Amino acid sequence: SDFWDHWTAHQPESTLAPDYQIWSDFLRRYLDTSNSDGIHRVDYAGVTAEDREGLKQYLLRLQKIPVSRLSRIQQLPYWINLYNALTVRVVIHFYPVDSIQDINLPRGPWGGGGPWGKDMIRIDGEMISLNDIKHRILRPIWRDPRLHYAFNCASIGGPNLAVTPYTAATVNAMLNRAARDYVNSPRGVRHTSNGLIL
Repeated sequence: SDFWDHWTAHQPESTLAPDYQIWSDFLRRYLDTSNSDGIHRVDYAGVTAEDREGLKQYLLRLQKIPVSRLSRIQQLPYWINLYNALTVRVVIHFYPVDSIQDINLPRGPWGGGGPWGKDMIRIDGEMISLNDIKHRILRPIWRDPRLHYAFNCASIGGPNLAVTPYTAATVNAMLNRAARDYVNSPRGVRHTSNGLIL
């Protein structure tokens, strides 16, 4: 991680709470959790023009929230939900695409294939990328290994996208469940006659 201390500012007594209803509605409509393999899949092809616009407006609303005025417990779900919604929006924008790694955007300092290093959204006056959210904000500030299981990486092998938005009231339980579900799935750990395969 490359700590970005700009994002440590918060207001412990703040009652400001972001509204994730649009994201909740989107997940309810387009996240398919009925697959026999247990993998959650977004129905990218089925997303209507209206819901594409709704997702765009949701991100614009998050963009306007003064993150430094949120309490720390509100900031955590804010960043997770922002990361996941941005990832979904990128795939929708470039759909159809075989893999998110095929989405080659101008790279930021993190390099690598895919869209993760591209500055995508301005929050509190700063342009940030998906990698900024993951590696420079969430991981170094919270230092919680469970965060790995909260990130939607838009891949079959990654942790499932949560069926509901993270909130201050649910974030701890949801992180526990995401970690437990992934580690206990064949994608996380498989037991074979030859031993353990990760």
